[in-house]
Amino acid sequence: MTIGEGRKAAYGVGRRPTARLGRERAKPPARGRPEAVPAAVRTQDPRRMVWWAAAAAAVLVASWGVQQIRSGTDAVASGPPALPVPAQTGAPVRQSDLRQLVNPVPVERAAALDRSAPTSIVIPSINLRAALDEIGMLPDGRMEVPPYERAHRAAWYRLGPSPGERGSAVIVGHVDSKKAVAVFWYLTRVQPGDPVEVIRQDGDTAVFTVSSVEQFAKSHFPSDRVFADVDVPVLRLVTCGGPYDADRHAYADNVVVFASMTGVRPAGWQGG
Repeated sequence: MTIGEGRKAAYGVGRRPTARLGRERAKPPARGRPEAVPAAVRTQDPRRMVWWAAAAAAVLVASWGVQQIRSGTDAVASGPPALPVPAQTGAPVRQSDLRQLVNPVPVERAAALDRSAPTSIVIPSINLRAALDEIGMLPDGRMEVPPYERAHRAAWYRLGPSPGERGSAVIVGHVDSKKAVAVFWYLTRVQPGDPVEVIRQDGDTAVFTVSSVEQFAKSHFPSDRVFADVDVPVLRLVTCGGPYDADRHAYADNVVVFASMTGVRPAGWQGG
């Protein structure tokens, strides 16, 4: 699946890519609940206790399997969570390219940092903490795709700015894989004002505040906004969304989280 239109432009150590993400519909992980062992077992000999434990384990596995099938069926039918319906604020919206929008909020920006590769990302509002890989650009000008075998991790586009550096740092992630929900399955639940933390190799944590969450048809992917050459540190998180086309094995849209850096926690920071 392709993200956006083909576009190439010089920036720093790399070029502006045409990104691709996500193909297969996923099955979310299931939750099993072990059956209680009868109280009478506690008074029986050890061999009977072992038998009861094995029986309980068998029930647990069977229950987990049923839940896995039900959860997977629900995911195939519904896809990732939809973006919330925007409130009416009177702000102009380009309906030609924007499917849905979480209304933007202003943020106070922090001073830029030196370049340092990111190692992990934390989004407390959706309980996300994930390691980061690095991706570059393919010879045809498209952004590399994070491997599905590591769909639980996101990936930083290393040919652009690092998170915290001046410019638009871009982190991409799958919404699902061939087997399970992926790192950015719940990205549509992020709200304006939510913090996004990116831990860097130099030990600093760049703290970003979400200004908007927007959904675009792939034919109108906003490359100029996502890869904007700006003088302040900003962050863009990109994944797939919208309707799923089973024939093409692709999602129709992209979801983009726009955020600006609002703070820094230096290495060794203990809070307070």
